[in-house]
Amino acid sequence: MGKVTMRDIAQVMGVSVMTVSNAFNRPDQLSAELRGRILARAAKMGYTGPNAVARQLREGRTRVFGVVVTQGVERVFEDPYQVILLGGLAAELEAAGANILLVGTGHDDVDPMMRVGVDGFVGMCTTHPMAAAASRRGLPLVTTDPMDGVDGWVSIDDRQAGLAIADHVRRLGHRRVTVVVEQTVPEHPCMVVQQPDHLLDLLQVLQADGIYDVWPRTLGVLEGLEGLDVDVVCSAGSSCRAGREAAAVVMDRQDRPTAVVALSDALALGVLDALRERGVVPGRDVSVTGFDDLPDAAAGLTTIRQPIRDKGRLLGQLLLGQTGGERHIVLDHELVVRSSTGPAPR
Repeated sequence: MGKVTMRDIAQVMGVSVMTVSNAFNRPDQLSAELRGRILARAAKMGYTGPNAVARQLREGRTRVFGVVVTQGVERVFEDPYQVILLGGLAAELEAAGANILLVGTGHDDVDPMMRVGVDGFVGMCTTHPMAAAASRRGLPLVTTDPMDGVDGWVSIDDRQAGLAIADHVRRLGHRRVTVVVEQTVPEHPCMVVQQPDHLLDLLQVLQADGIYDVWPRTLGVLEGLEGLDVDVVCSAGSSCRAGREAAAVVMDRQDRPTAVVALSDALALGVLDALRERGVVPGRDVSVTGFDDLPDAAAGLTTIRQPIRDKGRLLGQLLLGQTGGERHIVLDHELVVRSSTGPAPR
């Protein structure tokens, strides 16, 4: 017997080919009882379903959306923020019968975006070359970064959130502060104590080259801490492990800071681990702040709360055209003060 087709199943069942097709492609058109009998008969005859590639060619869409990450796909799973955001995005797309595909690129090497079969892109850390690649393919690109040249974005006011964290630290009387920020480009050295001017100069060069948009969160923090004794340590990723390693660079020197501002909760939680390993009491000896309000932050981390899962869900709605025409969405944020911050030691 040759390859089983929908026509063969229809003949055996005494129904039309369209009815069999609906059982696989449009289940809402059939009763549960009839669909169940058709699928059972198809399985018995060895039919596994319509050819996915042929269907995509026929419909002109894949029902798959690419999530573009620029720092290695494996890092996504180390960063709880990205995991939660992807959960919201996946849930929204899955409800519409679509799926996601992780697409790893470089900051300026976006060739993988030109090769994947998708209906659109989500940028997790958007670059100008990424936006240009999506435009060349005629596909939508939505992102968590407010920027020109994309089809929509969902964000909080990161600059104001950064200013809020800095103001909190300043009001507590801290004058010697270290900012821990994730490495986003290879040109930025890791695990080295630097002055803020070095970071700002690098960002300006990258922005001029169209490689990376300036970080509003970072700039807000540095602007709010202006005039204090501030240095910067760049971590290798946004994970607890990376935060612990960055903290070791800072805490194992004589002139350690009285406050550490980590630009993600994952980094901040690693900093807290490093402090405890050294017998340093968070909030008394050294204050620590994070950003995101991950579930683990509830144990005592001062942070900025943002609706991460909602951000992912709204990105999915932008791709599906379900936001009522709104393309630029700013979500609320909130400073949440907990026990990890306190007055500067005298």
